Amino acid sequence: MIYAGAWYLQDFLWVLTNGKAIVPELFLMALVIRALGNEGRGVEVLWAAFLGGMLWDLRWVGFPGLSSLFYVVTILMSRWAWFALPQSGRTPPLFGAALWAAFFPISAVRNFLGGARGAGILTTYFLQQSYLLPLVLLASLAYAWKLKNTDV
Repeated sequence: MIYAGAWYLQDFLWVLTNGKAIVPELFLMALVIRALGNEGRGVEVLWAAFLGGMLWDLRWVGFPGLSSLFYVVTILMSRWAWFALPQSGRTPPLFGAALWAAFFPISAVRNFLGGARGAGILTTYFLQQSYLLPLVLLASLAYAWKLKNTDV
């Protein structure tokens, strides 16, 4: 349910801004947070990433499979890097860094598909990352709160 809500919110914001403003990848953020939060949710998150990416491509891009590919690969790489760390090394700053790093590939692809060229690519990319930073910080604070309130 959280996947559908994040996807719908991102789609609603995209429609609301009419493509004039950059909308953060809320769906990918929900996927990565769920994927890193629980080691047993891998298959569920991968299927949600695949289906959500296909729906996004059919709705906006018109080339089905590209967003699914990037979502699934991002989830796999994030999980691999995160769960390769020992439990004591999974700190909130590292969680934020892993979450933020997950957005780099899809942000670059969306800039190219969006038609940004030349110096506009870099400007759009940094603007998109500046929109993501507060969301990543909030997710890191939520992860720190979760660590503080659970026995691990």
